[in-house]
Amino acid sequence: MISSPADKRSPSGRARSRPDVQPSFPVITRPTGLPRSAAPPEVVEPQHHHLPAWVRRAYSLARPILADQLALLTGDTRERYERDIDEFTSRINAGKFSQAFNYQQLIVHGQQLVDEERREHAEAARAQRAVETARRRASDVLKDGRLASDSASRLNKALRSAGDVESIKALEKEVRQAVESARGVEVRRREREISRTRSRIEKTTPRGPTTATQPEDWQDVLRRLQEQMVAENEGSAARSS
Repeated sequence: MISSPADKRSPSGRARSRPDVQPSFPVITRPTGLPRSAAPPEVVEPQHHHLPAWVRRAYSLARPILADQLALLTGDTRERYERDIDEFTSRINAGKFSQAFNYQQLIVHGQQLVDEERREHAEAARAQRAVETARRRASDVLKDGRLASDSASRLNKALRSAGDVESIKALEKEVRQAVESARGVEVRRREREISRTRSRIEKTTPRGPTTATQPEDWQDVLRRLQEQMVAENEGSAARSS
């Protein structure tokens, strides 16, 4: 509850009236860390035909702080704070001049809204960074190059549209499984090619005395096949000449 202003007393001890003077001016302080806006919005000014000078001064001190707070707020939060300021000012306009002592309370309320919105924005930024990190990791797996173009296109489109970390992780798991499956198909195809090549070499190699030899690996087989093909090509060229 706002206390009534005390009477100013003359040297004789008698009370004397001093219109538009308050014994203690409203305390109005700027919140620590509140930045100054380059383009602060307008803050409604109290209007009354008997508006005391001290109320005008209180408004002049509170106005830039309120404007800077409004400049930081967005969306519904800003609209709510604008309504609070308008309602506060309308009470002063109705002749309740003592409301000017509550400017500091209004500023504290506004700073709470600013801090709350900052925390929300920071949390949203952290969540977005987590999403982007998960998306990049899944995209790196998708760049393996072993997937068919239609599968890679489908998974890439799903990754771009996924909006949360859990969905992206599920897609990353699907991508890894698809890549592993494609890698397995590739390994089996290469083994079949090596087996066919080995069979061809065995069929074209003259049979001689059985000798104990070390089994060849697939690199040796391919190398010997290449040498044989080169020799055959040279022989054909010599005969044709």
